[in-house]
Amino acid sequence: MDTSSSSESDLEVLEFIFNISVPRNIRNRRNPFEMFTDEEFQKRYRFDKNTVIFINEIISPDLAPVSNRKCTLSVLEQLFITLRFYATGTFQIVVGDDINVHKTTVSRVVFKVSKEIAKLARNYIAMPTSRELRE
Repeated sequence: MDTSSSSESDLEVLEFIFNISVPRNIRNRRNPFEMFTDEEFQKRYRFDKNTVIFINEIISPDLAPVSNRKCTLSVLEQLFITLRFYATGTFQIVVGDDINVHKTTVSRVVFKVSKEIAKLARNYIAMPTSRELRE
């Protein structure tokens, strides 16, 4: 048995396998800013578009994608997912279907964005003092 021809054919098979181009399944994501009027957007996300842009600007530095992959979610898309989840209180799979991402992605995104928003709570939420409560 000739082992050199066997190893050569194995190398050819491996080279063939590595050179096979597998098409990627890239999902087209919808942009709610473009899809909905101001009124429709507020009904679905419970915030107006200007407020979402403001929140996006604040949390962008901490949530900006670190990789240069083509399919990473932008900070704005992550914010859309999180706000939709907050507004509807529905299952993550339903929110994922809305923006066209997997439910696991929804889970990770809601956790990350919620953490960033919670960090900002001191700057935007003020509890009344006991004196103010008495008045």
